[in-house]
Amino acid sequence: MSFLKQPRQLWWRNALFQIHLWMGIVIGIYFLLIGVTGSLIVYKKELERAMIPQLIHVTPQPSKASFQSMYDSVQRAYPKATISNVFLYPDGTSWSFRLSHNKERVQVYVDPYSGRVLGEDRYRDKFLQLAYDFHVHLLAGDTGELLNGIGGFCMVAMALSGVVVWWPGIRSWRNALRYAKHANWKRQNYDVHKLTGLASTVFLVLLGFTGSYWTWPKQYEAALAWLTQGPAKTTAPIVDATPRGHWKDLDTILTAARSALPEGQPSLFRFASRPGDTHSLKRVLPGDWRTQGDDTVYLNPATATVVRLDFHAEQPVGVRLQRDIYALHFGTFGGSVTRLIWVLVGLFPGVLFLTGLLMYRNRVLVKRSRRWNTPSVARQRLSAVRR
Repeated sequence: MSFLKQPRQLWWRNALFQIHLWMGIVIGIYFLLIGVTGSLIVYKKELERAMIPQLIHVTPQPSKASFQSMYDSVQRAYPKATISNVFLYPDGTSWSFRLSHNKERVQVYVDPYSGRVLGEDRYRDKFLQLAYDFHVHLLAGDTGELLNGIGGFCMVAMALSGVVVWWPGIRSWRNALRYAKHANWKRQNYDVHKLTGLASTVFLVLLGFTGSYWTWPKQYEAALAWLTQGPAKTTAPIVDATPRGHWKDLDTILTAARSALPEGQPSLFRFASRPGDTHSLKRVLPGDWRTQGDDTVYLNPATATVVRLDFHAEQPVGVRLQRDIYALHFGTFGGSVTRLIWVLVGLFPGVLFLTGLLMYRNRVLVKRSRRWNTPSVARQRLSAVRR
Protein backbone atom coordinates (compact mmCIF):
# COMPACT_ATOMS: atom_id res chain seq x y z
CA MET A 1 0.00 0.00 0.00
CA SER A 2 3.02 2.28 0.23
CA PHE A 3 2.82 2.78 -3.51
CA LEU A 4 -0.68 4.23 -3.19
CA LYS A 5 0.28 6.60 -0.39
CA GLN A 6 3.85 7.71 -1.13
CA PRO A 7 4.73 6.68 -4.69
CA ARG A 8 7.59 9.12 -5.14
CA GLN A 9 9.64 7.53 -2.36
CA LEU A 10 9.88 4.19 -4.15
CA TRP A 11 13.22 3.62 -5.89
CA TRP A 12 11.74 1.23 -8.44
CA ARG A 13 9.25 3.88 -9.47
CA ASN A 14 12.13 6.14 -10.48
CA ALA A 15 13.69 3.25 -12.39
CA LEU A 16 10.37 2.71 -14.16
CA PHE A 17 10.33 6.40 -15.07
CA GLN A 18 13.72 6.02 -16.77
CA ILE A 19 12.47 3.00 -18.71
CA HIS A 20 9.33 4.87 -19.75
CA LEU A 21 11.37 7.92 -20.77
CA TRP A 22 14.01 6.20 -22.86
CA MET A 23 11.65 3.70 -24.44
CA GLY A 24 9.49 6.62 -25.55
CA ILE A 25 12.47 8.50 -27.00
CA VAL A 26 14.09 5.54 -28.73
CA ILE A 27 11.03 3.90 -30.30
CA GLY A 28 8.50 6.72 -30.07
CA ILE A 29 8.57 7.29 -33.84
CA TYR A 30 7.76 3.60 -34.32
CA PHE A 31 4.69 3.98 -32.10
CA LEU A 32 3.68 7.10 -34.04
CA LEU A 33 3.92 5.37 -37.44
CA ILE A 34 2.20 2.20 -36.23
CA GLY A 35 -0.64 4.29 -34.80
CA VAL A 36 -1.15 6.40 -37.93
CA THR A 37 -1.08 3.41 -40.28
CA GLY A 38 -3.45 1.57 -37.94
CA SER A 39 -5.91 4.46 -38.17
CA LEU A 40 -5.79 4.23 -41.97
CA ILE A 41 -6.36 0.47 -41.94
CA VAL A 42 -9.60 0.82 -39.96
CA TYR A 43 -11.23 2.20 -43.12
CA LYS A 44 -8.84 0.68 -45.66
CA LYS A 45 -11.44 -1.18 -47.69
CA GLU A 46 -13.80 1.80 -47.83
CA LEU A 47 -10.99 4.16 -48.85
CA GLU A 48 -9.77 1.81 -51.56
CA ARG A 49 -13.23 1.45 -53.03
CA ALA A 50 -13.82 5.20 -52.89
CA MET A 51 -10.85 5.63 -55.25
CA ILE A 52 -12.37 3.45 -57.98
CA PRO A 53 -16.08 4.43 -58.13
CA GLN A 54 -16.28 3.44 -61.81
CA LEU A 55 -15.64 -0.18 -60.83
CA ILE A 56 -17.89 -0.22 -57.78
CA HIS A 57 -21.26 1.24 -58.70
CA VAL A 58 -23.52 -0.55 -61.21
CA THR A 59 -27.09 0.01 -62.38
CA PRO A 60 -29.51 -2.50 -60.83
CA GLN A 61 -31.39 -4.71 -63.30
CA PRO A 62 -34.46 -6.98 -62.89
CA SER A 63 -32.31 -10.13 -62.89
CA LYS A 64 -28.74 -11.14 -62.14
CA ALA A 65 -26.20 -13.19 -64.04
CA SER A 66 -25.46 -16.69 -62.79
CA PHE A 67 -22.71 -17.06 -60.24
CA GLN A 68 -21.01 -19.70 -62.37
CA SER A 69 -20.95 -17.43 -65.43
CA MET A 70 -19.36 -14.63 -63.38
CA TYR A 71 -16.68 -17.00 -62.12
CA ASP A 72 -16.06 -18.28 -65.65
CA SER A 73 -15.72 -14.71 -66.98
CA VAL A 74 -13.02 -13.94 -64.44
CA GLN A 75 -11.27 -17.24 -65.13
CA ARG A 76 -11.23 -16.55 -68.89
CA ALA A 77 -9.83 -13.07 -68.32
CA TYR A 78 -7.13 -14.42 -65.98
CA PRO A 79 -6.49 -18.02 -67.05
CA LYS A 80 -3.31 -18.41 -64.99
CA ALA A 81 -4.69 -16.83 -61.82
CA THR A 82 -6.02 -18.53 -58.70
CA ILE A 83 -9.41 -17.21 -57.56
CA SER A 84 -9.65 -17.45 -53.78
CA ASN A 85 -12.87 -15.63 -52.82
CA VAL A 86 -15.53 -13.15 -53.83
CA PHE A 87 -17.30 -10.41 -51.89
CA LEU A 88 -21.05 -10.50 -52.51
CA TYR A 89 -22.11 -6.90 -52.12
CA PRO A 90 -25.71 -5.63 -51.96
CA ASP A 91 -27.73 -4.46 -54.97
CA GLY A 92 -26.22 -1.65 -57.01
CA THR A 93 -22.66 -2.73 -56.22
CA SER A 94 -20.24 -4.88 -58.21
CA TRP A 95 -18.95 -8.16 -56.85
CA SER A 96 -15.24 -8.29 -56.06
CA PHE A 97 -13.22 -11.42 -56.89
CA ARG A 98 -9.85 -11.78 -55.21
CA LEU A 99 -7.11 -13.32 -57.34
CA SER A 100 -3.52 -14.33 -56.90
CA HIS A 101 -1.95 -13.41 -60.23
CA ASN A 102 1.82 -13.50 -60.83
CA LYS A 103 2.35 -13.54 -57.04
CA GLU A 104 0.34 -10.34 -56.73
CA ARG A 105 -3.01 -9.64 -55.11
CA VAL A 106 -5.61 -8.42 -57.60
CA GLN A 107 -9.26 -7.51 -57.05
CA VAL A 108 -11.41 -8.02 -60.15
CA TYR A 109 -14.82 -6.33 -60.23
CA VAL A 110 -17.77 -7.92 -62.03
CA ASP A 111 -21.22 -6.53 -62.79
CA PRO A 112 -23.55 -9.04 -61.06
CA TYR A 113 -26.38 -8.24 -63.50
CA SER A 114 -24.57 -8.67 -66.81
CA GLY A 115 -21.71 -10.87 -65.61
CA ARG A 116 -19.26 -8.55 -67.37
CA VAL A 117 -15.77 -7.96 -65.96
CA LEU A 118 -15.54 -4.22 -65.22
CA GLY A 119 -11.86 -3.97 -64.41
CA GLU A 120 -9.20 -4.68 -61.83
CA ASP A 121 -7.48 -3.02 -58.90
CA ARG A 122 -3.90 -4.02 -58.18
CA TYR A 123 -2.45 -3.36 -54.75
CA ARG A 124 1.27 -3.27 -55.48
CA ASP A 125 2.89 0.08 -54.57
CA LYS A 126 -0.43 1.68 -53.63
CA PHE A 127 -0.26 4.00 -50.63
CA LEU A 128 -2.92 2.25 -48.55
CA GLN A 129 -1.40 -1.16 -49.24
CA LEU A 130 2.04 0.14 -48.27
CA ALA A 131 0.50 1.50 -45.05
CA TYR A 132 -1.04 -1.92 -44.39
CA ASP A 133 2.21 -3.76 -45.13
CA PHE A 134 4.12 -1.42 -42.83
CA HIS A 135 1.60 -1.86 -40.03
CA VAL A 136 1.64 -5.64 -40.33
CA HIS A 137 5.34 -6.40 -40.94
CA LEU A 138 7.19 -3.08 -41.28
CA LEU A 139 7.85 -3.78 -44.99
CA ALA A 140 10.41 -6.34 -43.82
CA GLY A 141 8.66 -9.71 -44.06
CA ASP A 142 9.04 -12.15 -41.19
CA THR A 143 11.69 -10.01 -39.49
CA GLY A 144 9.36 -7.02 -39.42
CA GLU A 145 6.52 -9.19 -38.14
CA LEU A 146 8.73 -10.36 -35.26
CA LEU A 147 9.72 -6.78 -34.44
CA ASN A 148 6.05 -5.81 -34.50
CA GLY A 149 5.24 -8.51 -31.99
CA ILE A 150 7.93 -7.20 -29.68
CA GLY A 151 6.69 -3.66 -30.33
CA GLY A 152 3.19 -4.65 -29.26
CA PHE A 153 4.43 -5.70 -25.83
CA CYS A 154 6.57 -2.55 -25.64
CA MET A 155 3.40 -0.54 -26.18
CA VAL A 156 1.75 -2.39 -23.30
CA ALA A 157 4.77 -1.66 -21.11
CA MET A 158 4.79 2.01 -22.10
CA ALA A 159 1.09 2.47 -21.34
CA LEU A 160 1.19 0.75 -17.95
CA SER A 161 4.46 2.34 -16.85
CA GLY A 162 3.03 5.75 -17.76
CA VAL A 163 0.20 5.26 -15.30
CA VAL A 164 2.61 4.25 -12.54
CA VAL A 165 4.89 7.22 -13.26
CA TRP A 166 1.92 9.60 -13.22
CA TRP A 167 0.28 8.29 -10.03
CA PRO A 168 0.48 11.17 -7.49
CA GLY A 169 -0.78 9.31 -4.44
CA ILE A 170 -4.22 8.40 -3.19
CA ARG A 171 -4.87 11.87 -1.73
CA SER A 172 -3.96 13.86 -4.82
CA TRP A 173 -5.17 11.83 -7.76
CA ARG A 174 -8.27 13.97 -8.39
CA ASN A 175 -6.22 17.17 -8.64
CA ALA A 176 -3.74 15.39 -10.91
CA LEU A 177 -6.51 14.89 -13.48
CA ARG A 178 -6.97 18.62 -14.05
CA TYR A 179 -5.86 20.53 -17.12
CA ALA A 180 -4.21 23.88 -16.26
CA LYS A 181 -5.57 25.93 -19.14
CA HIS A 182 -4.21 29.21 -17.73
CA ALA A 183 -0.68 27.92 -17.10
CA ASN A 184 2.32 28.40 -19.38
CA TRP A 185 2.75 26.24 -22.47
CA LYS A 186 5.16 23.85 -20.76
CA ARG A 187 2.61 22.96 -18.11
CA GLN A 188 -0.14 22.67 -20.71
CA ASN A 189 2.07 20.39 -22.80
CA TYR A 190 2.61 18.18 -19.73
CA ASP A 191 -1.15 18.10 -19.05
CA VAL A 192 -1.87 17.10 -22.66
CA HIS A 193 0.66 14.27 -22.37
CA LYS A 194 -0.71 13.18 -19.01
CA LEU A 195 -4.41 13.25 -19.93
CA THR A 196 -3.91 11.71 -23.37
CA GLY A 197 -1.93 8.88 -21.80
CA LEU A 198 -4.54 8.23 -19.14
CA ALA A 199 -7.40 8.34 -21.65
CA SER A 200 -5.65 5.93 -24.00
CA THR A 201 -4.10 3.46 -21.54
CA VAL A 202 -6.77 0.79 -21.82
CA PHE A 203 -6.91 1.14 -25.61
CA LEU A 204 -3.13 1.01 -26.07
CA VAL A 205 -2.82 -2.05 -23.83
CA LEU A 206 -5.57 -3.75 -25.83
CA LEU A 207 -4.07 -2.81 -29.20
CA GLY A 208 -0.54 -3.77 -28.19
CA PHE A 209 -1.59 -7.10 -26.75
CA THR A 210 -3.88 -8.07 -29.65
CA GLY A 211 -1.39 -6.81 -32.24
CA SER A 212 1.25 -9.28 -31.05
CA TYR A 213 -1.11 -12.17 -31.79
CA TRP A 214 -0.10 -12.31 -35.47
CA THR A 215 3.55 -12.81 -34.50
CA TRP A 216 2.86 -15.67 -32.09
CA PRO A 217 -0.60 -17.08 -33.00
CA LYS A 218 0.12 -20.61 -31.78
CA GLN A 219 1.34 -19.36 -28.41
CA TYR A 220 -1.72 -17.14 -27.99
CA GLU A 221 -4.05 -19.98 -28.95
CA ALA A 222 -2.29 -22.34 -26.53
CA ALA A 223 -2.69 -19.76 -23.76
CA LEU A 224 -6.39 -19.30 -24.57
CA ALA A 225 -6.91 -23.07 -24.61
CA TRP A 226 -5.23 -23.33 -21.21
CA LEU A 227 -7.22 -20.45 -19.74
CA THR A 228 -10.58 -21.67 -21.02
CA GLN A 229 -9.85 -25.39 -20.71
CA GLY A 230 -11.12 -25.96 -24.23
CA PRO A 231 -10.27 -25.46 -27.90
CA ALA A 232 -9.11 -22.02 -29.08
CA LYS A 233 -9.32 -22.47 -32.84
CA THR A 234 -11.38 -24.28 -35.45
CA THR A 235 -10.34 -25.25 -38.95
CA ALA A 236 -12.40 -25.74 -42.07
CA PRO A 237 -13.80 -29.27 -42.45
CA ILE A 238 -12.36 -31.78 -44.92
CA VAL A 239 -14.47 -33.86 -47.32
CA ASP A 240 -13.79 -36.71 -49.75
CA ALA A 241 -11.35 -35.65 -52.48
CA THR A 242 -13.69 -35.58 -55.48
CA PRO A 243 -12.11 -34.34 -58.76
CA ARG A 244 -13.13 -30.83 -59.85
CA GLY A 245 -14.90 -32.15 -62.92
CA HIS A 246 -17.51 -33.73 -60.64
CA TRP A 247 -18.21 -30.63 -58.55
CA LYS A 248 -21.62 -29.01 -58.55
CA ASP A 249 -22.01 -25.69 -60.35
CA LEU A 250 -21.55 -22.60 -58.20
CA ASP A 251 -25.17 -21.48 -58.46
CA THR A 252 -26.32 -24.73 -56.86
CA ILE A 253 -23.67 -24.31 -54.17
CA LEU A 254 -24.62 -20.69 -53.46
CA THR A 255 -28.33 -21.52 -53.31
CA ALA A 256 -27.66 -24.26 -50.76
CA ALA A 257 -25.45 -21.94 -48.71
CA ARG A 258 -28.07 -19.18 -48.66
CA SER A 259 -30.73 -21.68 -47.63
CA ALA A 260 -28.56 -22.75 -44.70
CA LEU A 261 -28.05 -19.11 -43.66
CA PRO A 262 -31.29 -17.46 -44.84
CA GLU A 263 -31.04 -14.39 -42.62
CA GLY A 264 -28.66 -11.49 -43.03
CA GLN A 265 -26.58 -10.37 -46.00
CA PRO A 266 -24.30 -12.92 -47.70
CA SER A 267 -20.87 -11.32 -47.64
CA LEU A 268 -17.90 -13.51 -48.50
CA PHE A 269 -17.75 -16.73 -50.51
CA ARG A 270 -14.49 -18.70 -50.34
CA PHE A 271 -13.76 -21.20 -53.08
CA ALA A 272 -12.36 -24.64 -52.32
CA SER A 273 -8.75 -24.55 -53.48
CA ARG A 274 -8.33 -28.28 -54.15
CA PRO A 275 -10.23 -31.58 -53.92
CA GLY A 276 -10.99 -32.36 -50.29
CA ASP A 277 -11.54 -28.71 -49.35
CA THR A 278 -14.93 -27.11 -48.81
CA HIS A 279 -16.59 -23.99 -50.16
CA SER A 280 -17.76 -21.55 -47.49
CA LEU A 281 -20.10 -18.58 -47.20
CA LYS A 282 -20.18 -15.91 -44.52
CA ARG A 283 -23.17 -13.72 -43.70
CA VAL A 284 -23.50 -10.39 -41.91
CA LEU A 285 -26.12 -9.75 -39.23
CA PRO A 286 -26.64 -6.60 -37.15
CA GLY A 287 -24.25 -6.67 -34.21
CA ASP A 288 -21.63 -8.91 -35.84
CA TRP A 289 -18.08 -8.08 -34.75
CA ARG A 290 -16.41 -8.67 -38.10
CA THR A 291 -17.23 -6.72 -41.25
CA GLN A 292 -17.46 -10.02 -43.15
CA GLY A 293 -19.85 -11.50 -40.59
CA ASP A 294 -19.51 -13.90 -37.67
CA ASP A 295 -21.33 -16.99 -38.97
CA THR A 296 -20.11 -19.42 -41.66
CA VAL A 297 -21.54 -22.37 -43.57
CA TYR A 298 -19.26 -24.99 -45.17
CA LEU A 299 -20.41 -27.02 -48.17
CA ASN A 300 -19.18 -30.09 -50.02
CA PRO A 301 -18.29 -28.98 -53.60
CA ALA A 302 -19.28 -32.38 -55.03
CA THR A 303 -22.72 -32.67 -53.43
CA ALA A 304 -23.71 -29.08 -52.46
CA THR A 305 -24.63 -30.39 -49.03
CA VAL A 306 -23.92 -28.55 -45.80
CA VAL A 307 -20.91 -30.03 -44.03
CA ARG A 308 -20.91 -27.72 -41.02
CA LEU A 309 -22.61 -24.61 -39.72
CA ASP A 310 -20.48 -22.36 -37.52
CA PHE A 311 -22.57 -19.98 -35.45
CA HIS A 312 -20.16 -17.75 -33.57
CA ALA A 313 -22.35 -17.48 -30.49
CA GLU A 314 -22.34 -21.28 -30.11
CA GLN A 315 -18.56 -21.72 -30.30
CA PRO A 316 -16.43 -22.53 -27.22
CA VAL A 317 -15.22 -19.52 -25.27
CA GLY A 318 -11.61 -19.94 -26.43
CA VAL A 319 -12.64 -20.05 -30.08
CA ARG A 320 -14.77 -16.91 -29.72
CA LEU A 321 -11.93 -15.05 -28.03
CA GLN A 322 -9.46 -16.09 -30.73
CA ARG A 323 -11.83 -14.96 -33.48
CA ASP A 324 -12.52 -11.68 -31.72
CA ILE A 325 -8.85 -10.65 -31.62
CA TYR A 326 -9.10 -9.15 -35.11
CA ALA A 327 -12.23 -7.19 -34.26
CA LEU A 328 -10.72 -5.90 -31.02
CA HIS A 329 -7.54 -4.79 -32.77
CA PHE A 330 -9.19 -2.98 -35.68
CA GLY A 331 -12.36 -1.80 -33.95
CA THR A 332 -14.81 -3.55 -36.26
CA PHE A 333 -17.19 -4.32 -33.40
CA GLY A 334 -19.82 -1.85 -32.25
CA GLY A 335 -20.43 -0.20 -35.62
CA SER A 336 -19.19 3.09 -37.04
CA VAL A 337 -18.80 4.79 -33.64
CA THR A 338 -16.28 2.19 -32.46
CA ARG A 339 -14.33 2.40 -35.69
CA LEU A 340 -14.13 6.18 -35.39
CA ILE A 341 -12.85 5.83 -31.82
CA TRP A 342 -10.18 3.40 -33.04
CA VAL A 343 -9.10 5.92 -35.68
CA LEU A 344 -8.62 8.56 -32.98
CA VAL A 345 -6.83 6.10 -30.68
CA GLY A 346 -4.37 5.43 -33.48
CA LEU A 347 -3.34 9.09 -33.34
CA PHE A 348 -2.70 9.04 -29.58
CA PRO A 349 0.82 7.52 -29.79
CA GLY A 350 1.86 10.42 -32.00
CA VAL A 351 0.51 12.97 -29.52
CA LEU A 352 2.26 11.19 -26.65
CA PHE A 353 5.56 11.02 -28.54
CA LEU A 354 5.58 14.70 -29.52
CA THR A 355 4.48 16.01 -26.12
CA GLY A 356 6.89 13.65 -24.38
CA LEU A 357 9.73 14.88 -26.58
CA LEU A 358 8.89 18.47 -25.64
CA MET A 359 8.87 17.51 -21.95
CA TYR A 360 12.33 15.94 -22.33
CA ARG A 361 13.58 19.07 -24.07
CA ASN A 362 12.20 21.35 -21.35
CA ARG A 363 13.30 19.28 -18.38
CA VAL A 364 16.64 17.90 -19.55
CA LEU A 365 18.09 19.46 -22.69
CA VAL A 366 17.34 23.09 -21.77
CA LYS A 367 18.78 22.65 -18.26
CA ARG A 368 21.91 21.02 -19.62
CA SER A 369 22.31 23.83 -22.13
CA ARG A 370 22.00 26.43 -19.38
CA ARG A 371 24.57 24.67 -17.20
CA TRP A 372 26.88 24.33 -20.17
CA ASN A 373 26.71 28.06 -20.83
CA THR A 374 27.13 29.37 -17.27
CA PRO A 375 30.12 31.76 -16.81
CA SER A 376 32.16 29.26 -14.76
CA VAL A 377 31.70 26.46 -17.30
CA ALA A 378 32.39 28.87 -20.16
CA ARG A 379 35.71 29.92 -18.52
CA GLN A 380 36.70 26.28 -18.06
CA ARG A 381 35.95 25.55 -21.71
CA LEU A 382 37.93 28.61 -22.84
CA SER A 383 40.87 27.62 -20.62
CA ALA A 384 40.83 24.12 -22.02
CA VAL A 385 40.90 25.50 -25.56
CA ARG A 386 43.87 27.79 -24.82
CA ARG A 387 45.85 24.94 -23.31
